[in-house]
Amino acid sequence: MPMTEAQRSALTQMLDTAADLDRWRLRAHRVEAPQRDSDLALDDEIFPRMAISQLARLSLALAGEHLRLGLDAVKARQLYPSSHFTVLRGALVGASQAVWVLYPEDRGLRRERGLTVLTEMYGQMDNYYRFLNSTQLDGNHRASLDDQRRWLSERRLDVAAIRTGRASLNLTDVIGAAADHVFADAVSREAVRRMWREMSADAHVLGWSLFQRTDFGPADRRTGVGEGRAPGSPEHVAEPFMASYRLLRFGWSLFDRRCEAP
Repeated sequence: MPMTEAQRSALTQMLDTAADLDRWRLRAHRVEAPQRDSDLALDDEIFPRMAISQLARLSLALAGEHLRLGLDAVKARQLYPSSHFTVLRGALVGASQAVWVLYPEDRGLRRERGLTVLTEMYGQMDNYYRFLNSTQLDGNHRASLDDQRRWLSERRLDVAAIRTGRASLNLTDVIGAAADHVFADAVSREAVRRMWREMSADAHVLGWSLFQRTDFGPADRRTGVGEGRAPGSPEHVAEPFMASYRLLRFGWSLFDRRCEAP
């Protein structure tokens, strides 16, 4: 079938992001430390062993990586009705998380948000180490695991001691707050929230998200069951792709501003 104008526009929008995505890819190849006396340099002082600036930068870099993977599939003329959205969901999380940490003007709030992300990171590492502890390991690996668990326990206690709150990381709230920061219109803000919830079905292979992207034929009169087709479409992929890209672009701009000395 010939490509529609809407499909052509969706593909063009995604392909036009390639230069920015490649530029951010190259930035991820080197360490970028904030300038002395900049916002992030001062933020980092609260816990230098895992700097808030580098947590934010890691979120940005990984979001860009997910978007590049999504774009590589588009360039290869491959559109996936579900798996494309698991990749884009990762991009949405990374970009939103960085914006959420970097956006507040209040240093205390930026620090607390950064430490909230770090608390979640350490908590998930602890779950992984607990799992490894229940598996069969040889002596050298067992000793190394014990050292890692002691190191992690110390880090978790240190972070807990300097936090001003005890809230856990809630990605639904993070996504919504980031959308509110970046998008001026209510329609776009609600679209991001909708996409976040819809793509959760793709990430957990529950399938109902496919119904939102499916064309259904007439139902069989005897059974009431109809056939649906979800071949993948540029418009469906472009919506979360472009939303994540705009969040990521905003996040990199915030990062650069917070890294600049006054």
